Order: sequence, then structure tokens, then C-alpha cells
Amino acid sequence: MLDQIAAPQFRVDVPSAMTLTVTATAEATIVAIRGEIDLPVLSRLRTRLGEEIDLAPRALVLDLPEVSFCGAGGITELLVAASEAHVSGVPFAIAAAGRAVRRPIRVLGLERLLPIHESVEAALDWLAVLPRLRGNGRG
Repeated sequence: MLDQIAAPQFRVDVPSAMTLTVTATAEATIVAIRGEIDLPVLSRLRTRLGEEIDLAPRALVLDLPEVSFCGAGGITELLVAASEAHVSGVPFAIAAAGRAVRRPIRVLGLERLLPIHESVEAALDWLAVLPRLRGNGRG
């Protein structure tokens, strides 16, 4: 009778298929992500986005047109980042023209929680108008 299943005694390190580039300007911090947003990179992504939000930029834009895959964990991390940015008072938007990010957001009905735009420029334009839409005059 088998009453235990032994775990392997070795660890397989999967090379990261994601790169992050951060550009901070007076207008916004832009985090460009390339590659795959899946399980092996989620901790690194969460840590980096949290660090950027803690710096309280005028706005945070995730630039994702070079993302080739975004799994369920990746969508969760985008939701966490949007939530943390909101709580911290940091305007947040996503720029992604490709299906890898846009399709799961649309299929899951998350467009209101994850404001997604065709380009960084479109996201920055939306963020510039956002304070007037909310009626708080910030900006």
C-alpha cells in the first residue's frame, strides 16, 4: 500500500522568460514588461510593482505590448497592482495592443478594474484627463 508520495529531491530552476524596464519621468513611471507573465515570474513582478507604487509616482503605466503570454496568475498580479495603486492614490493604467493581455481582461470582464489602452501615449492621455473626470482637480 502506498500511503505517501515522495517529493523529488531536486529543484528545477526555470529561466525567467520576462524582463522589466522601468522609466521614470516627471509625468509618470512606465514599467515595460516583455515576455511571459506566468508562475515563475509572479513574485518578482509583484515585488517590483510594489516598489514602484511605494515611490508614489504621479502615475503608473504598465507597458505590455511585448507580452507574449499572460496566465491567470499574471492577471491576478495586474489586479493586485491596480488595487495597491488605487489605495496609494497612484493613478494606474495598462498599455497593451496585443491579445495576450487584452483578451483575458476582456473575457473576464475586468476592463473597469484594469484600464487598458492601445499605447503608452493613450494611457497617459487618459490619466491626464482622469482627475477632471473624477472631479477632484488633481493633476
